[in-house]
Amino acid sequence: MAEKNPANFANRPTEEVREIAAKGGHASHGGGRPAAAEHPDRNSDGTFTQGSKLAKELGAQGGHAAHANQEGHSESLAGRNPDGTFTKGSELAKELGAQGGHTSHGAA
Repeated sequence: MAEKNPANFANRPTEEVREIAAKGGHASHGGGRPAAAEHPDRNSDGTFTQGSKLAKELGAQGGHAAHANQEGHSESLAGRNPDGTFTKGSELAKELGAQGGHTSHGAA
């Protein structure tokens, strides 16, 4: 059955297989991207141009989104710093470290 299946690349002429493969290569390396003239804030490789207003706007949106859940949370969890790391000498760190040690060595 496989020897008669036209979808099987082994059954296609070599030149046809090469043409199909070339199309995939062009698509994966930006051959289908719109021209930079259509997007003045973008370089031809898709990155932002230096000083791009759009880049600043999108960066600000990302910053607001990343810090949105921190607003109004001035109190931190016991044993944790505001950035989520453990405070020095934290009992929570000792407990969780011991749990991790027991787990990694097969104890229940």
